[in-house]
Amino acid sequence: MNSGQHPRETPEAPPAVTRASLLLLLFCSSFFALYHSNAAYSSDEVWSIKTAGLNYRAGIAALKEDVHPPLYFQILHTWIRLFGTGERTVRSLSGLFYILSVFGVYGIGRELYGTKTALLCAAIYLSSPLAILSAQFARMYSLLSLLAILSTWLYLQFSIRPRDSRLLFALYIAVNVLGTFTHIAFFFLLFGQIVFQFIFDRRIRLKKFALAIMLSLVPYLVLWMPILFRQIRNSGEGAAWVKKPGLSMLGDLALQLGCAFWLVVPVLLYLRLRGRSDSSGESPKLLITSLPLWLLAVTLLTPLLISEVKPIFNSRLAIVGLHLFALTIGAVVGRGANYLLPIAVIILSVTLLTVVHPASAPCDNREMATYLNQTANDGDVVIFTSLTRLPIDYYLERTTPRKKLFELSFPADIDQHPGYEGSVRDPRRRAALEEEANSLIDKITAMPSTERKKRIFIFHGFHPEIDTIVEQQLRERFKLLASQGVQCGDASPYFKEVSVYSQ
Repeated sequence: MNSGQHPRETPEAPPAVTRASLLLLLFCSSFFALYHSNAAYSSDEVWSIKTAGLNYRAGIAALKEDVHPPLYFQILHTWIRLFGTGERTVRSLSGLFYILSVFGVYGIGRELYGTKTALLCAAIYLSSPLAILSAQFARMYSLLSLLAILSTWLYLQFSIRPRDSRLLFALYIAVNVLGTFTHIAFFFLLFGQIVFQFIFDRRIRLKKFALAIMLSLVPYLVLWMPILFRQIRNSGEGAAWVKKPGLSMLGDLALQLGCAFWLVVPVLLYLRLRGRSDSSGESPKLLITSLPLWLLAVTLLTPLLISEVKPIFNSRLAIVGLHLFALTIGAVVGRGANYLLPIAVIILSVTLLTVVHPASAPCDNREMATYLNQTANDGDVVIFTSLTRLPIDYYLERTTPRKKLFELSFPADIDQHPGYEGSVRDPRRRAALEEEANSLIDKITAMPSTERKKRIFIFHGFHPEIDTIVEQQLRERFKLLASQGVQCGDASPYFKEVSVYSQ
């Protein structure tokens, strides 16, 4: 490869077309970031807010007991102090990272392929269900994606178009340091860059690249690696729900990466067969075309292969390679794409989002907190068999006047790590759980009586094998009030129904 040659082989688009493309991306990414952003918080999000609301020392202490590095939570701490804790306000931080990421993908695509294909790459990224979820989620994933995009763009300065720039060198190191302190999945992206560098560009600035990688890792190794070993002990509980990769996971991953794009692929193939696509001119160089694909393959295949031995991968982690997926599609479609294709992808995404993911949910945590406060009486009991206690308590604390309820979790150790369930479904725990359920019902039965009959509200999670243990005890000692329960189905991520029992 001629390292001094500019890789882009497509002509510049007229300035009016470029401005229109940027305005389209800004409008669409803002819509996706704001849509549904006022929904009730999930358990993970409440944990983020509570942790970010602590002072620095207490926040770091809480994070040491978790499984994530601290950067996002420190940024969120400042964001909350400036703008408050409203749902839309807090999530707008993730939305901001998402919008910047869209323009980052557009910038890389424009540098590699030209404006037309760059718009397609950005449209695929911004309409990806994974990107939209991250934009509407008060967690670190949209920040992780933004830093991965910046790292990839700066890595191009070592590979496709090497530059002798101390500033870019320093920025590459700084972005990588921030990435390692955002999520451990960032290391898979760096590993992909290392593999690509050694396979394709071993003679091009290898020493400089190796120095950059070493300096990128030193702060994490010195400041956080000792903490990581403690977090690894927690990860066994935190990742207990993660399964080995299977066909269903791979199918879900494909949908999460590019749901709307897959719907337009048949049309694209038809146009190519009919010869209607604009495929004139030379194709991009092979190395330019293969760069995103190689980085994508190594970045995602590495954790997938590790998960065959020790399950660690879930679809959210793919956000670190989402931009590479979008750039790979751009490389494959190339100049055969016209401006209608990205618009079609966006329109399909808007349609699917509004139909499949409505702006409000009847059983979200805010609504269920209202239900409890309006339906329950002082002295009633609430049993949570899932992770929904933390967010419902969050909203109950903000309800006035608040009912005095006795809250219990089953299994009780869920309260020790409210962001994840742990190994509650381990069959070896069955006997211990049955004993715990019996003690729990004994405790409820022994509670002092009031003028009104005491009622027990039980939130059923999505693990019937857990629910039936405690529900069997309830049916033996209390009466089911079927008319006072709530059926939610799949509307909530953590519970499917609420049953009410009475003495």
